[in-house]
Amino acid sequence: MKIQSLIEKFKSNNQVRNCLSVVVLPGELYFSKLDKHDLASKVAVEGSSWQDTLRSTLDELDISNLTIDLVLNSKLYHTYQIDKPNIPATEITGALPFLLKDLISEKVTEIIADATELPDGNKLQVYVVEKSLIINLQQMLLTLDIQLGRVLVEDEVWGVSAPEEKSFLLLQRSKQRSFRVSAFVDQHCAFQRTMRGIASPLTGVATSVLQLDGIALELQRSIDYLSSQLRSTSLHKMKVCCDEEELHDLVEALNERLNVSVTSLTEQPCESGEVLVKFVSDLGANAINLYPESLKPKTEYFTLANIAIGWALVAGFLLTIIGYLYFQHAYLNSDLEDYLSQQQQAEQKLSELNQKLVKHKPSTAKVAAVERLKTDIQAKQASLKAVIKFDESQQLGYSGVMKALAKLSRQDISLNHIFIDADTMDIKGFAREPKAIPNWVGQFQSEVNLVGRTFEQLRIGRNDQDIVTFELNSQRERE
Repeated sequence: MKIQSLIEKFKSNNQVRNCLSVVVLPGELYFSKLDKHDLASKVAVEGSSWQDTLRSTLDELDISNLTIDLVLNSKLYHTYQIDKPNIPATEITGALPFLLKDLISEKVTEIIADATELPDGNKLQVYVVEKSLIINLQQMLLTLDIQLGRVLVEDEVWGVSAPEEKSFLLLQRSKQRSFRVSAFVDQHCAFQRTMRGIASPLTGVATSVLQLDGIALELQRSIDYLSSQLRSTSLHKMKVCCDEEELHDLVEALNERLNVSVTSLTEQPCESGEVLVKFVSDLGANAINLYPESLKPKTEYFTLANIAIGWALVAGFLLTIIGYLYFQHAYLNSDLEDYLSQQQQAEQKLSELNQKLVKHKPSTAKVAAVERLKTDIQAKQASLKAVIKFDESQQLGYSGVMKALAKLSRQDISLNHIFIDADTMDIKGFAREPKAIPNWVGQFQSEVNLVGRTFEQLRIGRNDQDIVTFELNSQRERE
């Protein structure tokens, strides 16, 4: 959601605006009811423009937050039917003035246009009004502190004036205007025709059969034309709303002359302006609106007053921060003084301890004596380790080794030299054949006193009597 829409939503939630509907007809202005305010339902326009009459009427109201929805009569705008352009729907409104440039005499920048799609889907019904009219109206209302909401057209309001009918014909006439026949399909005006040469009134004392026949003939021609053009829509009902006429007599006369059902638009006789005021609020958000967003005044939030208020708030905030920092600084300074005092005390105590340490420093002779004692202790520890090792080797003895060798005696092995110490065991002897030697050594694994003893060197040879001799050494001889 955009920021602007959020602001507008916030404003609308905080300010309840009064809405007033105003219908502009030739010679009269019609107003909707306004709560808690005494406002006439209609005001005659005499001796001045309708804008001046509207201004003087609204100037008498003492009301704030007022929004006006204005309905223009057909004399204040023009209608055109054009082919629907092949452009996105969101761009049609902006393109309408350029699509109409060959049909209008004004510049495209001097008009405001809006359109609705006709039933066949291929054409647009375009409504055009001069931009100066809307801008002057807007400025006039702003001087009264009144907001312009929507600028509507009476054709769209007539479309919703018969809620029970989606498609119908309407014979309508306002004061100081000619008779008009309109066709509404899906509550949008699809056809409109002004019947000239027919004077009002048609009923009452001045009833003229010829005039009734004439208007009935014109109406029948329009009905036949619409039947051929709008084949997908059935227009078999006609409503009548004509000022300064006896509606009951007019409805009966038309029912006798037309092949469609004719009824009065309202149950009780009402003027056209009253009917329009009644149904203005029934128009939806997609109705024709000749007051686009581009013309609406933009609220200036960066005014001098708002900037001054903003700076005042900023200044107050900064003063609050400065005050907080000042008291924080004072508090931290007090803590710093305490810490500095503690540091001085700790340094003084350290100085005292250093002085005591100097007094307790040992002499050079004592340090040398300590070193000599350490050396003597290390020598004695080495001697002790050698004695312990020798003692362990003596405790182990070699009787177990000799018993194991005796146990492994064989007929094919004869020993004549055995050397044993803690780490080595060298053996010399005779063998009947060379293969007997490894077989005999392999039996060492079965004796506890011989297991783990390995030989790095084996020498095999023969003596002068051709007897096999061998030597097993635990360590290789140094060359």
